Amino acid sequence: MGRFVFLTAVAVWLGTVVSFSYVVLPTIHGTSNGETPALLWRLFPRYYITGILCGLIALAAVSLAPTTPSLPPAERIRLAFPVVVALICTLAAQQLLMPRLAALQGKGEETRYARLHQFSAMLNSTVLAMLVLAVAAIATR
Repeated sequence: MGRFVFLTAVAVWLGTVVSFSYVVLPTIHGTSNGETPALLWRLFPRYYITGILCGLIALAAVSLAPTTPSLPPAERIRLAFPVVVALICTLAAQQLLMPRLAALQGKGEETRYARLHQFSAMLNSTVLAMLVLAVAAIATR
């Protein structure tokens, strides 16, 4: 049961990241006139909350699963590590970058905004890579 909950939480999170990054954002940016639409400022908090909830559920599933020979402590760490890294990246993006990006929006500091946006994209790419790694870890188990 713990494996199913872990895989479901990671898969939902991975699906959210992929669909948001490769379908929703390009569509919104393609139809906007160059500035970040207000819709994105309403979507991003939900996007991050979804990731945080899925990450916490996945960690709970792997941490609270009964001790069995098929899930020794080393295996738990191997499954939890990519989720922890993805969770830290998501929290950093939500708590540190989003407020700074929102404060710079429309202030004429395009260079600083672009740098923060690039860092946000790197964090998102790290989350994506870690979630793929988590799926690979559970699949090779």
